[in-house]
Amino acid sequence: MGTPASEVYRVAGEDRRRNGLRWAATVVMGLLDSGSDAPSTNEVVIRRVDGSVVARLKPGSVDDFETQLNEITADLASLDAVPFAEKWIAAPA
Repeated sequence: MGTPASEVYRVAGEDRRRNGLRWAATVVMGLLDSGSDAPSTNEVVIRRVDGSVVARLKPGSVDDFETQLNEITADLASLDAVPFAEKWIAAPA
């Protein structure tokens, strides 16, 4: 058995860099009660336990962000570090 991913990585939702168009679209869609389809103003950030950023995952919508954060958090608790890194950090082939 390898090192648990939770001993190597931390995962959190963080504000994305400001983009006026994305922010405006999120506000407008929220007013139209399309909140789950609105572009996310957050991103999932994977860091090493020392705080260094390993990956920023940019979801498309608010729902995508929530789904992605929940899945990554579950994997962080259940996978070893290498399979976690292969799934979430390694560049796709």
